[in-house]
Order: sequence, then C-alpha cells, then structure tokens
Amino acid sequence: MYSWGDLRLDSEAFEVSYKGITLRLYPKEYELLKLFFDYPNHVLSPSIIIERLWSDDSVPTESAVRTHIKGLRRKLKEVGADDVIQTVHSLGYRLKPLPKKTTQSECSLNPMLMQLLALHFSEYAIVDRNLIVLEVSPGVKNFSDYPWDVAIGRNVTLAFPELIGLESTFLEVLENKKKSFDIKGIARVNNSRRPDYINIYVIAMSIKESSLQNLLILFEDSSEKMILKQQVVQKENEFYLLLGESSIN
Repeated sequence: MYSWGDLRLDSEAFEVSYKGITLRLYPKEYELLKLFFDYPNHVLSPSIIIERLWSDDSVPTESAVRTHIKGLRRKLKEVGADDVIQTVHSLGYRLKPLPKKTTQSECSLNPMLMQLLALHFSEYAIVDRNLIVLEVSPGVKNFSDYPWDVAIGRNVTLAFPELIGLESTFLEVLENKKKSFDIKGIARVNNSRRPDYINIYVIAMSIKESSLQNLLILFEDSSEKMILKQQVVQKENEFYLLLGESSIN
C-alpha cells in the first residue's frame, strides 16, 4: 500500500482512492501514478517515464506522456487531490513533497546521502548482520527479478540471489576489515520496467546509540554503461575480423 496524504494506491488490488473515493484511472494513468510513488524523491523526465512504462515496440512521444500526466492530474483534481504531481520546469515531474508533519516515518539515511541517491537514480536496502531487511526504498523492487520477495523481515538474498554465499565478506565489512564491497554489471531478466544491468554496492552504517553496525546496500542502474561497453567491444571485434580478412586477401 502506497500513500501520499489521503491518497492511497493499493498495488495488490490495483486501486487508487482519495479520502475513500475510488478513482477510475486508465491503466497507463495508474502505472504513471505508481511510478511517482516508487520514486518519491526523484524528478522523472519524460524520457525516463517512457523507458519505465513503455516497451520498445510502442514508444510514445514526449507530448503523449504530457497528455497522460494531464489526464491523471485532472482525475486527481476531480476528487480534491490537487497538486499531487509537480512540474519541475525543463527537468520533468515529481511527487510533491508533503509537509514534514504529514510525511511517513523518516528514513534512516541522512539527507546528504538521500540527495546522492536521488542524483544517481539509486535505491537502497538496510539489512542487519543476518541479512534480514530492516528498511528499503520503494524503487528497490524494480532492481530485483523477484520483486515479491523484497519485504521488511525477509532475507535479502531471496530477492537478490547474487548475494548468496557472501556472508563472510559482509562480516568483514561490518567489522571494518573491508571498507566496502561491490558487484557490477549484473544482468536482469528482460523487462521494460527494470534496468537491463545493475550495480550493487555494500557499505557499513552505524546504528544510533549502539556500537553495532548494519549493512547499507545500494542499487544502481548501470544499463547505459554496460550497453555502451558491449557496443564498443562489438565494434572492436568487427574491426579485428575485417583486419584478419584483409590480411588473408
């Protein structure tokens, strides 16, 4: 269940309501609103919205994206939910920040780190020394091939099996024997709503009023870098292949 003030989005029932009034949204309007809930601290450009919500065979124009946003805003306004989605001029759109007194429970991360995560379009999970999830950002599910296993109280390896067998390495990070740990270029199952490749970074974070530490796991979308790297390698292979053919001739 997602919430923004009195606005509710039930991702299991695929329902949106405001003060108990159900909104009748088109599928893309629902997906668009959910995308803003998944990334509440991000400014989403039209190109990012297209990448997340549309497959390659039906890519709309940025003008069409704006039309969807206008339609969503109109339906929200009809039930009294004004100014839910803000326009950040020349950049894109975002979920309007709520007044501090009405926001949900505060995140354990300091504001500077949160800004860094937003800048790099990253998500995070906080786990204890037994790898049990204590806290996650909403968008983490988009980085997992098993999004239904991303949940507080569950072992993080259920959602990210790439972390299985690394317990001793994580212990070294917790005991400050190793500063950090990372796994780069992890391929994801083909899905238009998920990155093609991700990077995972693991660092220790202090627990308030305790000498113990938890693990902060950061997830970064590395699709663009990996695809570019693959293209460079392919061009190099083609070059050497042509070079070999010319030497034979």
